[in-house]
Amino acid sequence: MTPLKTRDCRWIGVPGAADARGKINFLAFDAALGFQPRRLFWLHDIAPDQWRGRHGHRQSHLVTLVMNGSCRVHLDDSRVTETVTLDDPGRALHIGPFVWHELTHFTPGTVILVIASTLYDEGEYLRDYETFRREAAARLA
Repeated sequence: MTPLKTRDCRWIGVPGAADARGKINFLAFDAALGFQPRRLFWLHDIAPDQWRGRHGHRQSHLVTLVMNGSCRVHLDDSRVTETVTLDDPGRALHIGPFVWHELTHFTPGTVILVIASTLYDEGEYLRDYETFRREAAARLA
């Protein structure tokens, strides 16, 4: 897996196996994950030409996996931007705090699972891009 350039983002290999019956992948909640999960949520039945995300977090770490289909994930740490594709259930994307992320270009039937390090708290979301940039820059200063 090619290393990511965006600060606090990385690929996580998801172990698995395959035989004549099909494939299985599994993710242990251990040191490879990098945090103790507090919440799971999933995205599905996404309307054509829609997006998800468009925010950053002050505290949350997210591990994002595609269960079916594919999408693009746009990452921005206020210094570096890059776009990656989620299309392999054997590869998860870790997104750290203060990384603006947006998911787009969902293929029909896409299902995305997100494992979060925190419970939902609207106050820890950065939904305004300029506020995100200011806080992210101050954090790096």
